[in-house]
Amino acid sequence: MTTPTACHPPAEGAGQAGRCPCLVCNGNYAACRIPGLVQCQNCGFVTADVRISDEELTTIYGEEYFHGKEYLDYAAEEESLRLNFRNRIATLRSLVPRMADAELFEIGCAYGFFLEEVAPSVRRAFGIDISTDAVRSARERKGVEAEFGDYLKLKLPYQVDMITMWDTIEHLKHPELFVAKASRDLRYGGHLALTTGDISSLNARLRGRHWRMIHPPTHLQYFSVATITKLLDRHGFDVIHVSHPGNSRKLRSILYAVLVLRMKWQAVYSTLQNLPLFNWPVTINLFDIMFVVARRRSW
Repeated sequence: MTTPTACHPPAEGAGQAGRCPCLVCNGNYAACRIPGLVQCQNCGFVTADVRISDEELTTIYGEEYFHGKEYLDYAAEEESLRLNFRNRIATLRSLVPRMADAELFEIGCAYGFFLEEVAPSVRRAFGIDISTDAVRSARERKGVEAEFGDYLKLKLPYQVDMITMWDTIEHLKHPELFVAKASRDLRYGGHLALTTGDISSLNARLRGRHWRMIHPPTHLQYFSVATITKLLDRHGFDVIHVSHPGNSRKLRSILYAVLVLRMKWQAVYSTLQNLPLFNWPVTINLFDIMFVVARRRSW
């Protein structure tokens, strides 16, 4: 298993000589066809060509991130988010032996919806998030075991059976450090499950720079099935499941993402947002979000 070292990306425009090696394979980055991103010449991994501090990240993921920036209203999406989580839990049950006896830890637990949903299916479910607002809500409103903090600085009291990272790895400055620590925090044979965008998907390739997942600095890392598999293998994991499930969202949130966040048409959104039909949840599958489950090797 490779021991990673922390390497902070240079400021944008610093040039190839100043860049760290590829976090997946240690290759060299070069210009990418998508402005603002760079791509490994060896394995094809894509990352944002920006530098951001831990303090800036903490600021980004404050209360506004979940209420008006990345999400229209994350808490209002609870119903549809839980549907997504139930589908993932069903898949995990089919892959993880004796899941009812498992202790599960979630990195990026947000408002605790997954922890509450999965609790009846495992022996213990607990997690961490860097958003103080989200953790407060998770503890006070859902009564789940959530704590505020940086996972890389957290010392778990013992190794766990499962670790999940739902729509989290793309936000991390150093996802390789998180994967390496997850490997150490899992028992041999334990499982790491994650979701993230698939930049090798047909939709991502057709949309190019306009793919909805491309928006640094909130999304910093852009994996394909091949590069996430390579990263996991490098840190002692065998991928046992890859799928591209659909995601459920309320129509109002989709409208907000398209009209306000993407097109900046606030007035149009304000006119349409109160129509009753926009309360309806819909499931859309563009086959560009991957669900990956990997097992820690016993060596």
